[in-house]
Amino acid sequence: MNAKTKISAAEFQNNFGRYADAARAGPVVVTRYGRDELVVLSAAEYERMRASFRRVVVLNQATPDEAAELLEALANAPKTPEAVALDHLMDDTAPPRA
Repeated sequence: MNAKTKISAAEFQNNFGRYADAARAGPVVVTRYGRDELVVLSAAEYERMRASFRRVVVLNQATPDEAAELLEALANAPKTPEAVALDHLMDDTAPPRA
């Protein structure tokens, strides 16, 4: 993302089109009474951020539905090369490595 643009709420309201275009290139910070109040992003950037969002689950506080959802997500997650390299540790039939 490019450097952010910082403007007042009044400036944003009076020039919405300009700052909507600017938000496609990088975040637009809208201030109110001198304090950061909002950040305007392009829809594409918002979706990119949401795709990388990770939810924290405290296992002993999870409902049965949340636990089932977590187990399904783990079962369907793609294996990383690091995980594949450790698969032998879970294989009961493999001889122990020296």
